[in-house]
Amino acid sequence: MTMMNRVTSSMTAAATRANLQDSAKSLAELQTKAASRQAISRPSDDPAGTRTAMTARAELARTTQYERNLQNADTWMRTADSALQSGLDIMTRIQDLTLAAANGTVNQAGRDASAAEVDQLRSELLSLANTQILGRNVFAGTSAESAAYTDNPLTWNGTDGATVERRISDHTTIQVDIPGESAFGPVGNSVFDALTQLSATLRSGGDLSGSIGTLESSRQLMSDALTASGARHATVGRTLEAVRTQLTELEATRTSTEEADLAESAVELQMQQLNYQAALAVSAQALQTSLLDYLR
Repeated sequence: MTMMNRVTSSMTAAATRANLQDSAKSLAELQTKAASRQAISRPSDDPAGTRTAMTARAELARTTQYERNLQNADTWMRTADSALQSGLDIMTRIQDLTLAAANGTVNQAGRDASAAEVDQLRSELLSLANTQILGRNVFAGTSAESAAYTDNPLTWNGTDGATVERRISDHTTIQVDIPGESAFGPVGNSVFDALTQLSATLRSGGDLSGSIGTLESSRQLMSDALTASGARHATVGRTLEAVRTQLTELEATRTSTEEADLAESAVELQMQQLNYQAALAVSAQALQTSLLDYLR
């Protein structure tokens, strides 16, 4: 014989209450999502999405550090390149003065005036060689000395073979400084020594043919240093552009995973509110009791 289960009012009420609680829970979750604009409130909401978001955040932190390193490298290189370019302009002026004095059209008074200008230009070039960025000498490697060069006697205060580098990727570092001896020559055979000798030769009325060749060699050394730095600077520029593109993509990934779409959340919330209101209305009708209900 088949047993028939009797559905009582209390059973109906319990089932209705459970359904309303589920609907209310869904509504509350959607309200929280819309208010916080977070698609994932806790890992259990979306384990796969949580993992994607955590990976994206880790990559963002790592790549952001590389961006900072690249920006610092760019600043170092711009500073050094600007100093060298200004130095080359000075060398051009000194070469012009030397050629004018060497062709015999300048008298001794003119040579003395040229020597005085060479002395002034040498001081300016020495100042450029002591260019700093954030208290660090760009032509002295990792040295912590207050100046890359000191004069009388001329001394380079840098550290041989100790270059300043920045890490720009997981497997790549790049040199951002220019050792002074690479740009201006070693002390004893540097551009500053050449200019000291040039000034003395101008004042003594001596032959300038040797100075012309020495100045050209010094200028070429500075030009080569600028070219090498420029090539590294171009690498930094390209890498910085790529890193910024990567940051944009990673942020898009994180945002699409973690953050809720405002329009979509609004629609979902409105629909759930309508569903909840409808459930309340239906439940109110279903749970209306009469004397007959109590007599069952």
